[in-house]
Formats: sequence, structure tokens, C-alpha cells
Amino acid sequence: MFSVQNAKQADMCRFCWMCRHICPVAGATGSEGWGPRARGLMVSMIERGTEYDAEIADSIYHCTLCDACANDCVTGWKPADFIREARTLAVVNDIAPQSIMTQIENLSYYGNVYGLPLCEKLGEKIDALPKKADLLLYLGQSGRTVGSSVALNLMEILDKAGIVYTVLKDELPSGTFLNDLMGTTGDVQAAAAAVVSQIVNSGAKEIVALSPSDTVMFREYYGGWGLLENIKVSSATSFVAGLLAEKKLKVLPVELTASLQEPVKLTRGLEEENPLLEIVAALGINYIPLFLHGKFSRCVGNPIMECYDSSVAKRMVAVRCDDARRINSNVIITASPDDYYIMNKYADKDIRIVDIYDLINTNS
Repeated sequence: MFSVQNAKQADMCRFCWMCRHICPVAGATGSEGWGPRARGLMVSMIERGTEYDAEIADSIYHCTLCDACANDCVTGWKPADFIREARTLAVVNDIAPQSIMTQIENLSYYGNVYGLPLCEKLGEKIDALPKKADLLLYLGQSGRTVGSSVALNLMEILDKAGIVYTVLKDELPSGTFLNDLMGTTGDVQAAAAAVVSQIVNSGAKEIVALSPSDTVMFREYYGGWGLLENIKVSSATSFVAGLLAEKKLKVLPVELTASLQEPVKLTRGLEEENPLLEIVAALGINYIPLFLHGKFSRCVGNPIMECYDSSVAKRMVAVRCDDARRINSNVIITASPDDYYIMNKYADKDIRIVDIYDLINTNS
């Protein structure tokens, strides 16, 4: 039922407990059934004749695909590979949870998993931009809707730096969430091809992606498919760090003691830790690293988990707030619209959540 490679990976994971302590979902909920080893065991059981039913599918979807397990694995296995394949089979066999299918439908009709229209204020800002430019700012699903304040702050930063750029008002989803919802299918590649057509028509020579998830999609998946050739892809944090280093953007020092919620797709997916730290240093922030930071940064949920089981996302944020309390830090800075939306929604009242682009924009 599963590919040979993924079946082999699942077999290896089912006997191992070494990453049980690192899974943010299992750690936040206390559920052994929602950890990597359990999912490996389930896939192995399916391969040996166990019926793949809705209960197993529920466990398969209680994963953020944050790759904490793969990052911690000394043998090099990647549970996300067999989890994505299991999700493909769940959708094909009509046993995927209904809320997951709703997210897939929302992507088709609204261009985002939330089922929301483009933020009106953001739409007005986009209308004032040139239709074509060498630089394309790709906002992503959260940046266009629930995290629009993050997008607006970044756009104002680019304006202050004198950067000429464009944004696609009818921006199509990159395929990153569809890839997580139903695996790397032909539908995902078709979505990628449609986005590339938009990007080429914009005349862009460089893409700056606000969401680290989209940056990973552009670099790894599009690159593997031979798409976006001769077009540079940068994360928003690395681009802004470059503006600061080149003195194209000047910031005033901020009197603030804070910790960072480093996006896991940024630190693990892109292996970009330094740009974010350089921005913090440029702002003069008294930085206190959270327990599990850098490549070991703890995931606080993602849009798919938020839409599927918000109670789990809420618990994951609570764990991160506890991490901050342990080091006497009551301010957590986020660097992606996904993390800002989820943490700002669920963080305890004694923990302040701050968008790094808001800090830069306010103090530049």
C-alpha cells in the first residue's frame, strides 16, 4: 500500500522511542498516539493488513510536519515522508477528517485554508503598487488574511527602504499547505505550475516570501521540479536583515527584553538562524533564548492544525509560554504571520506576543 521507502522508514520508527521527547504535539497533549513512533507503528500495521480507518487518519493528521523528529533522528529517517503518503491515502480512500476536506475545498475557492477573503486594507495597499517589478513580495495565506498586519508592516518597511516591488492581488496558494494536507500529488504540482505562471507574468527576478513555509516550498519543491529557474528566492527575514546590513534601512534601538519564537520552517527547513538574530541585534533587544531554540525550536502549531484541532494548537502555545516563564521572559517575538496569528490568539495574558516586522516598522 505504501511505497517501499516509506514502508521501510515506518518499520524503523515503530521500534524506536528516541524522538518521543521532542514531538511538540505529543508533548503538549500527553498523547503517545500522536507521536512519530505511534504513526510509524500505524503505517506498519496497515502494511500488514490492519484496516486504515478514520481513527488512524485522525492520528496521522495530529502532526504539524515540523520535522523536529527528523532533526533529532541520529539514523536520518524522516517520518514526514510516510505521514504525507498516509495523508494521500486518507484523502483518496475518503477517510480524511471532514475539517481537513473543508480546508482542501477552501484552498480551491478562497486560496487559503481559512476560507477568508483578502484583507480589505491589504487589497487597497496592493492596488497602489506597480503591476510588475523585479521584486515580488509573496504574502502567503496567513499574510493575506489572519496575519495581514504582519504583511502590512513588512510592506511599509520595504517602502521606507525605497524598494520597488509588486504583490499579486490574485495571488494563488503556493501548494505548501495542500502538500501537507494530502501529500505531494499531481494537484500540488499543478498548483505550483499555476503560481509560477503568475510569478513569470509579474516580471519578477526575485521572490521574497513572507511565510517560511512558502520559502521552503519555492526552494525545495519548485527547485526539484525545475520551476523558478533564474529567479532568486529569499525569506523575508533574510531580505530585511540584508537591508539593515547594507544601511538601506535604519532602525532605532528598542528598550526591550524578549525571547524569539523562531519559525521551525525557517531554522530547520531553511537552516536560517542568523538573519533573525541579526535583526534582533540591530534593534538592540536584550535577547533571552527560549528552551529549544534555533534548529531545535519548538513548533507552536500551524494553520492546518489550527483549523483542524484548535485545542491542540492552544496547548502547544501554552507550552511555549511556559518556556518563557521559566527564563523570566514575558515577551515573545514572532517572525511569521502563522506564528503571530496563533500565538497572539492563544498566549496567556502575562505573555506579550510581538511581531518582529512591527518592531522594525515602528522603530525605523
